[in-house]
Amino acid sequence: MSEDKGLGSKILGLFVEKGAGDPGDEAGSTEKTPAELVAELAGQAGVAPRPANGPLPPGLKTDKMTGATADFDTLFKDAGMDIAELERVKKAEELLKTLPDSVPHETKKQIVESSLKAFGFEIEKIITAAQNQKRALDAYVKVNEQATAKAIADNQQQIAAYNEKMAALKTDIEKRTTQLAALSTSATSRKAQVQKVLDFFHVPTSGGAV
Repeated sequence: MSEDKGLGSKILGLFVEKGAGDPGDEAGSTEKTPAELVAELAGQAGVAPRPANGPLPPGLKTDKMTGATADFDTLFKDAGMDIAELERVKKAEELLKTLPDSVPHETKKQIVESSLKAFGFEIEKIITAAQNQKRALDAYVKVNEQATAKAIADNQQQIAAYNEKMAALKTDIEKRTTQLAALSTSATSRKAQVQKVLDFFHVPTSGGAV
């Protein structure tokens, strides 16, 4: 990261000390342009220019986009983006981080655009890649909203089913308790009638239940 910051400082110096429109810039000058000097600095820092990449994926894939995650690189890959597309945006982010906040926006824009072009990145593709990442993030949130809503609905249905089952079990308990009480009352009444017969014949009452 220290090398990146050093590279950023050198790039910034090219534009601040000798930007476009300075008195020293004369027609036909053999001095190298800032973009050419940026390319040289990139080479010195071991950053090789990258060739233009193929067309972007036709659409975002959302089949693997469920579940809480902070690994957005993996998310973007699962959304159908290639590594080169991710690197384009990441390189732009890295360059922005190397520039001080005090640098005017237009100067920053000139620096970053020239640097990215020197690295072999097309600005239009970077913009498209960044837009794709935003769409992937929006899709990620939307897919998880839908998945969460479905999970909640399924759980609520299960809870309702469990509540119905619990109510049915409680009703069954109450029914069986009532039936037992009625049966006990009937059995006691019948025992009293049978006892009358035993009493008539003076048969001693049996203490044990059959």
